[in-house]
Amino acid sequence: MSRGLPLQRTGIVVGVQDHREADRIVRLLTPENGRITALARAARKSNRRFGGALDIGNRVEATLRAPRGDWWGLDSAVLEDGRPHARKDLELITLLAYSAEVCGKLAREDHPEPKLFGLLDMALSLIDAMTHAPSPLFRLGLEAKALTFAGVGPQLNRCVSCGGDLDGALSLLSAGAHHRHCTDGGVSVDRDWLKAVETARRTPLRECVDVPLPAGPMWALAEAIESHLGRSLRSRSVLATLSA
Repeated sequence: MSRGLPLQRTGIVVGVQDHREADRIVRLLTPENGRITALARAARKSNRRFGGALDIGNRVEATLRAPRGDWWGLDSAVLEDGRPHARKDLELITLLAYSAEVCGKLAREDHPEPKLFGLLDMALSLIDAMTHAPSPLFRLGLEAKALTFAGVGPQLNRCVSCGGDLDGALSLLSAGAHHRHCTDGGVSVDRDWLKAVETARRTPLRECVDVPLPAGPMWALAEAIESHLGRSLRSRSVLATLSA
């Protein structure tokens, strides 16, 4: 692929950091190329080429040049959806940033990720339309779907160790649910919680917004994501504080 031929890609901004005096490094989640890391030269000075398009969660039409070394070149970005309503509410904008971080980090680089892109775009559109913070089941549904689309989804409807039906005392580890007598460790969980999260994984996100979550571990799937990534999710602690 020639570096000189620009490509048009629809992408969602999942990461931004300043670079040198005027540049920005921008991470986009795209259907065709998965996570792209691109250098936007003079982005902090050029309103004409970027304006306010490079905020986390924005869906943009990006003009890109194929990588030379580790980074793509980002020539320009036109805002398609800035999720303006969510940005007026602290908890919603934090949930937006968390959703972008989860899907962006789980996406592979330079590999098609249409399911993760579609999941994130739908989640952000739903968050932008909300008038109040959603049920925690919305976030758990997002996490469960994202893990599944990344190929590392936990097994929640049968014991990972023995394959048996889930009954009695249960534990949850990153790989999924276990009978307590089948494994050591993990967090205690009951079948109602597992059933609710498994249903949310298989249900459109829009149907999880106001569904109550049975008592159970609030951040177990976030911990599974962090275990898979080998690093913490930066936005998790802020979201946990706001939603406590």
